[in-house]
Amino acid sequence: MNKKGGVLLIIGIVLLVLVILAVGAAIYFYNFYVFKTIRVCVGEGEDAFIPCESTQECRDLLHANNLIEMESVPVFVRETFEDILDESVYCEATCHVKRIRGINQETRELEELDSCEAGEKEFVIEIRGKEGLEIYKFLKEQGSI
Repeated sequence: MNKKGGVLLIIGIVLLVLVILAVGAAIYFYNFYVFKTIRVCVGEGEDAFIPCESTQECRDLLHANNLIEMESVPVFVRETFEDILDESVYCEATCHVKRIRGINQETRELEELDSCEAGEKEFVIEIRGKEGLEIYKFLKEQGSI
């Protein structure tokens, strides 16, 4: 009986170690491991020839033309989008929109950028497990998956 107890103890310890390793790996991939880095660069401004009195007017026009309802997107995407919008849209008697690289404006697909050019402001979005799950839920709600 003593031999069986020793074997069961060893099997139990091995299983416990495997469970601890699996939980540790899940925590690491969920919180820390970066699966994808998205880089968006904001460059020089171009005149949109739309009269304005404030930057908010220009931003409202851009929101009205946006096909995706911003309230439905994941929070980290919405916050980064607002930061990019703050940097890229301004009013100087007419609306000016800075050139944005990293997101194809027509197809709304991501472009691979290694770095930004001189004079461009860089926005980096790191997709970890947590953000990946938020994107998955969003795409599932939109019917894209």
